Amino acid sequence: MLVENSIKGNRISAQRFAAYADTIDDPEHGGGHDISRTLAEVIQDMHVSGTEPIVSISAEFVSYRNLQVPFKDRKKIRQVLPFELEPTLPYPVDEVTMDFETIQQAGKTDILVGVVKTSEIRKILEALKELHIEPFIIAPGGFSSVVCLSKFIEPDKDFIFIDLDEKYITVFTVKSGYVYSARSFYSPISDPRLKAGKLCNQIMQVIASFESLFATDFEPVRLFLSGNSAGSGVLVQTIEETLSVPASFVDMFAVVNPSLTILSELPLDASRSNNALALAAIEIAGLRTINFSEERSIVKKYWEEYKNEFIRTGLLAAFVFVLVMFNVLFKAHFLQKDVNALNRQIAFIFQSTFPDVEKIDDPFAQMKARMAQEREKNAFTGDMATEILNIDILNEISSRIPDQQDVELTSFVRGDESLIISGDTDSFNNVDDIKNRLESPGIFKNITISSANLEKSTNRIQFKLKIDL
Repeated sequence: MLVENSIKGNRISAQRFAAYADTIDDPEHGGGHDISRTLAEVIQDMHVSGTEPIVSISAEFVSYRNLQVPFKDRKKIRQVLPFELEPTLPYPVDEVTMDFETIQQAGKTDILVGVVKTSEIRKILEALKELHIEPFIIAPGGFSSVVCLSKFIEPDKDFIFIDLDEKYITVFTVKSGYVYSARSFYSPISDPRLKAGKLCNQIMQVIASFESLFATDFEPVRLFLSGNSAGSGVLVQTIEETLSVPASFVDMFAVVNPSLTILSELPLDASRSNNALALAAIEIAGLRTINFSEERSIVKKYWEEYKNEFIRTGLLAAFVFVLVMFNVLFKAHFLQKDVNALNRQIAFIFQSTFPDVEKIDDPFAQMKARMAQEREKNAFTGDMATEILNIDILNEISSRIPDQQDVELTSFVRGDESLIISGDTDSFNNVDDIKNRLESPGIFKNITISSANLEKSTNRIQFKLKIDL
C-alpha cells in the first residue's frame, strides 16, 4: 500500500496484494520462495522512490513476554531488558532483537516485550535491500492494528483483538487503552468450526493468564478479529455462543477514515488491507509501536518526508522577503529624493538671506547658527549709546501708574521699534487712564489699545497696549 503524506492530507494512491505462499519454486533462481521477486511484482507499477517504508512481519517469527522493571525511564529499561529477558528465552539473548511498550507506570513498570530472532530480521532486510527498501519501522504482525483500535475505538473499555493468518493466531488483550498482553498460537486448521473451537479455548487461556499475571479481573466487552476471513460467519457465531461476548471482523479503514482518503481505483479488502492501513495510521497519528528496526533521527525523518514542502515554503518566504526589501528600498529612494529637495530649498533660502556666506555644507545647521547670531546682534536696535534700556522703560511705566490704581502687568514683549505690554485691571476706565498717563511727554511716542476684554471667570479687564518707541 502506497500512502501519499503531505500538508494537504494523507491519501492511498496505490495498493496491491500478493500471497507470498503463491510464489512457486523456481530452479532458475535456486528454488524456494523468493520474497524479493514477490515484492518486485507488487511494487513494479508503484512510485516508491523517496518513500518511508513501514513493514510488519508474521507472528510466526515473534514471541511476547510480560516483564516488570523498577524503572519508568525508557533508556534505563532498555539497558536492563536483556538481563531481565534472558531467563525466559530458549536461545541466547544476543541472538534476538527486542523492543517493548510500557503498560503501567505505578511503583513498578509493567512492560510488554516483543522478541524476534535477529537472523530472521536480517533475511527480511536483505530481501528488501535488493529493492532499495530500508524500513524505519518493522512491527510485529497485528500489533499496529491493536494499537489503532486501542486509541480510536472505545479507548476506555476492555476488549480482545485477534489477528488471524493461515498458520498463526495472535490474541491481544487491551485494558484501559493499553495493550497488556499478546500470545501467538500455531493453528493451521482449515475447518472453520474446528478452528473456532480451538480459538475459544485459547482465548479462555489468555484471559486466565491475564488475571493471574496482573492480579485483576479481565472482562472484555467486545472481541475484534482481523486477517483471514475464510469462514468468518462460523467463527464469529461460535465465539459469541461460547464466550457470550459480541464479536466482529474489524474494518480498519472505517477506524482510521478521518486520517486517510483513497485515490486507488481498487476497493479495499479488509481481510487483506487492515494491517497495512494500521501501519500507515500509527505513522500518521504518531502512535508508538513495538519496532524491531533502529530508530532514526526525527529531524532527518521529517526533512525527508516534507523536503519538497519545506523547499517550496522556503522559496515562497524568500520571494516575500525580496518583495518586502524592494518595497523598503523603493520608499527609501523616494524619501531620500524628498530630503534632497528640502535641503536644496533650505540652501536657496539661506543663500538668499545671507549672500555673504560662500560655502554651504549643512544648510539647516548653518542657518540655525546664523539666525542665532543675528538674534543676538539685533537684541537692541540702534547705537548702544542712544539705546533705551529695558530697565528704564519699566521704570518709566511704573512711575506713571499710581500705586493705588488696581492694575497688574503680566507680559512685556519688546521689538526693534515698539513694545507690547499686557495686563489686567478692574475697569475699562482704568485702561483708558493708563493709556493717557503713558502718553505724557517722555520716551514713548504713540500708544494704542490693541485689545480690552472682560474675563468672566475673574471679572477683570484683560488688556494689551502697543507702545511705539
